[in-house]
Amino acid sequence: MDIKSIITCPICHTDLDDTLRCPNCNIQYSIYHGVYDIVNRELSENQKILWKISDDDLETKASTEIRWQADAEWIKDYYSRLNDDTREGMRLQELKMNELLGSLYGCVCDLATGMGGMLTTLINVAPKDIQIVATDISKQVLAYTKILTDNERVSYVATDGRCMSIKDESFDFIVSRAAFGNIPESDKVAKELHRILKTGGRLIVEGSYIELGSASYELAKREGLADGMVEEILCEYLRGAGFSKIESIVVKEAVWAENPYDLLPVAGDKQKFCVIQAVK
Repeated sequence: MDIKSIITCPICHTDLDDTLRCPNCNIQYSIYHGVYDIVNRELSENQKILWKISDDDLETKASTEIRWQADAEWIKDYYSRLNDDTREGMRLQELKMNELLGSLYGCVCDLATGMGGMLTTLINVAPKDIQIVATDISKQVLAYTKILTDNERVSYVATDGRCMSIKDESFDFIVSRAAFGNIPESDKVAKELHRILKTGGRLIVEGSYIELGSASYELAKREGLADGMVEEILCEYLRGAGFSKIESIVVKEAVWAENPYDLLPVAGDKQKFCVIQAVK
């Protein structure tokens, strides 16, 4: 697909020119290691970047693979610390998502791509004729993921989920793994996703959700992420944004085990492994 045909200025939603400059705001955007970097730093200054990728990590494919090998070690350690109920919840969630991804068509947005967990699943499981736009607020993270997952069907766009650099009605589907637990101001995200979906388009997100009043909820509030991590609040935001046919499938409930890699949930709190769907 011609990715430029759906990219707009995140401030005024004016089409960018051939050099990626907004003719209205007179702001110049750019391409970074094959990633369209369409993030306005002033609009997005309060968004935390969870993964730290350096220019050295992206210098060559070999340097990226060395970084990935180091990441793979702590990822392996992370999963070794999960309890059996949590692993089962993740397994059931993956099965449900794979079932739904098999019915995708057209143009699909992967929201908050991060290190490419959902993107890899899309490439391997979804129909081979779909076009995918991988998005994340961090151009470095997307560039890293692009090197590891590069596929002719995928375009990579750095954009903020609260003020997306995408035209109205651009996608047939939006999918994500845990986006709402990582992007603040979930109400704004819900409105943006509704805006960029085509009429009749579908949102499919998976996540692990915490309980109101729990220690996890209080900590998430302090981090500005609570609303996106509570199933009932998130569904209400989707409804307020204009979505219909909102369905939350809880595949498993589990108590979270102590894990030094995670800020949330708090060890001992219950979480629900869900797949949430909604239609524009």
